[in-house]
Amino acid sequence: MKKINIIVCTLLAFLVAVSFTSCQKDEKIGGTAVQNLAGEYWVKVTADDGSGTTATYSKISIYNTSSNRPDSAWIDDSQTFYSLKAKIHTDVPSLSFSITNGDETYNGVKVTITGGKIIKNAATAPGTKLKTDSIYFKAQYSDTPGVTFTYGGYARTRFDADDH
Repeated sequence: MKKINIIVCTLLAFLVAVSFTSCQKDEKIGGTAVQNLAGEYWVKVTADDGSGTTATYSKISIYNTSSNRPDSAWIDDSQTFYSLKAKIHTDVPSLSFSITNGDETYNGVKVTITGGKIIKNAATAPGTKLKTDSIYFKAQYSDTPGVTFTYGGYARTRFDADDH
């Protein structure tokens, strides 16, 4: 009888343990609506003001808005070059973005971004020589009329050899 009680108690304990673990649900973690455009990029900026000067590399981030819609994202340089932070219009299937006379939130000026494009595996990182995505766009700011800034660079690989 003692043996049967031990077997029954063991079986009951096993069933209780199985029932608790079977109630757990594995949540599927998804991406954002603009994940194919999103990321950190190293860009050089050239101004067409006749000076011929090119800025050193700056980091630009593209990330989803709080609404997580596929037609908009934030572009942000974390105030490293021109203090660019604006909500851009995105076209995820074509990997393109733009904005016309939009609000730039760091300086309170207007910004127009044209020709914004991410090209998959079109760049080579300078240190590791890995293939990575390319980024390109032009920007005009209301406080520098007539000057167009050209941004061009590559997606950050997160290897020290490719960071600036």
